Amino acid sequence: METIRANLSLLFIRLFVAITIGLPLNVFAVGPTVGVDVARLTSYGLSTAKRANCFGCHKWHGDGGTGYGGAATSLRETSLTREQLILVIKCGRPGTNMPYFDRQSYKNSECYDLTFEDFAGDDHNRPLQGKKYLNARQVNAVADFVIAELQGKVLTKTYCEMYFGGPTRECESIE
Repeated sequence: METIRANLSLLFIRLFVAITIGLPLNVFAVGPTVGVDVARLTSYGLSTAKRANCFGCHKWHGDGGTGYGGAATSLRETSLTREQLILVIKCGRPGTNMPYFDRQSYKNSECYDLTFEDFAGDDHNRPLQGKKYLNARQVNAVADFVIAELQGKVLTKTYCEMYFGGPTRECESIE
């Protein structure tokens, strides 16, 4: 009986160690689960979007509206997929005020199968350059931020305070 108890205790200890140490290591070996470190990823996407001045046109709330670049679309109402968002961020939209943010845009035919040569003599439709270039990690972060915080979501006080870095008068009237 004593050896059975000792074996059970040893088995319990091994099981406990495997669950508390081994399982989390295995989870991280294949990648994070949903919700892991979302705040850090959201923060990076938000700060990148601010640096690229996305909110100059799409506004801090993401609903778009009239700005110095024209009437920007609502990122809350967009139905673009992640891949489509990435393409629009990288390549902009020729003929509109949505600029491109990828340094290599229109140097090859990766943007809508077009190059700058296709716009020769057509300055009205020529793609506009963003004020800052974004690398692939930054483009992905902005697209992920739009999906996680804006797309299909209503404006909340929590989002407002996240955007402004804390409570402000701007957020007081939002429920």
